[in-house]
Amino acid sequence: MLALRFKRLFWLFALLLAGLQLNAQTSDKKTELESEKARLQKEISTANELLSKTRKDRDLTQGELRALEKKLKAREALIRNVQAQVRESESEIMRLERDIADKDREIDQMMQEYAGMLRQAQQRGSTEQALRFILGAENLSMAIKRMNYLRQYSEFRKEKVEEIRLYQEAQNQRVASIEVERNLQKELLGQELRQKQLLAQERALQAKALGALKKKEGQIASGIGKKRQELAKLERQIAAIIKEELRKQRDAAAGQTGAKDVGGGYALTPEAAALAKDFAANRGKLPWPVERAVVVQTFGENAVPGAAGVTIKNPGIDIGTPAKSTVRAVFQGEIASVVNVPGAGKVVLIRHGNYFTVYSNLAEVFVAKGAKVTTKEAIGRVMEDSETGASVMHFELWMNTQNQDPKPWLN
Repeated sequence: MLALRFKRLFWLFALLLAGLQLNAQTSDKKTELESEKARLQKEISTANELLSKTRKDRDLTQGELRALEKKLKAREALIRNVQAQVRESESEIMRLERDIADKDREIDQMMQEYAGMLRQAQQRGSTEQALRFILGAENLSMAIKRMNYLRQYSEFRKEKVEEIRLYQEAQNQRVASIEVERNLQKELLGQELRQKQLLAQERALQAKALGALKKKEGQIASGIGKKRQELAKLERQIAAIIKEELRKQRDAAAGQTGAKDVGGGYALTPEAAALAKDFAANRGKLPWPVERAVVVQTFGENAVPGAAGVTIKNPGIDIGTPAKSTVRAVFQGEIASVVNVPGAGKVVLIRHGNYFTVYSNLAEVFVAKGAKVTTKEAIGRVMEDSETGASVMHFELWMNTQNQDPKPWLN
């Protein structure tokens, strides 16, 4: 009897553990999808803010069109995310239905076993018959064993009733869970429909904006030439500042024990080398220079909307952000330079050993040359275009005298 009870409890525990593990896996997947969904919604919200200033009597600028393209991609990804959530919900419903069917069979089996136990109890009859069963024992030891048997049998019947009750309660919870999942699925399908409607509207807006830019193709190509000149001038200034900073560090490191050669004829003091090592160790973990961001132009060659075959090479990334956003240092370091560049607003350059970060198109600057800054410390505010209302910050990252793609460095 005890062996049978132990075996039942073992299998009950095993089934419950397997169910918990499956539920945990399902929960992890749902949490992952919800986290991704929240990120995409935030990106869409930021793009909406960038586009909200667009006047009805003005066509979208190239920067705004790039923000719209980012928004479209985020919207498409959001639709895929919702569809994945629908599939996950459907899988959960199917799993619950299978579980309910399995547990129904187990409950039926348990009820049959309990009915058999009741029939056995009826066959034994009254208390008087139980006493005769005990007193009919050959000796005292056998009588005690018969008493223990009757007591254990009675307790087992009570346990069986409790086991059936717990199974039925769990079954009721599964049925309720299916109802919750069906309601969730209905809500997700509604979200999918709304997102597809918004996507269709945004694609129509994109087509209209591209059509308007196409009519100005010559003007755009001419403007790109001016933009290339501005970028080239900015790069020359940044490169000159960096070379001078590296020269100063090389001179400071001369003759010092523990100085580190970083190539190109440059060297760092032990302190600067330690800072550079920390910076490099945080590749992929650096915070964004603004809290809310949409990359409207990536590093390297970028196609120019409205001008077929025309590209512009970006030495960093252009980040669309809400108006008057605060710009912050992506890592601790020292302000190497603060300059004004026509077409790029105020520019701040921060030294992190032989690594340098550049923040341009700022309207205000809160720091001065030589100041020490910490990670995420506010250093300025993004400039807003007086005509279009666009708020775009340009960010660069250099190692020695070579600029890098900043995106892989950011979290």
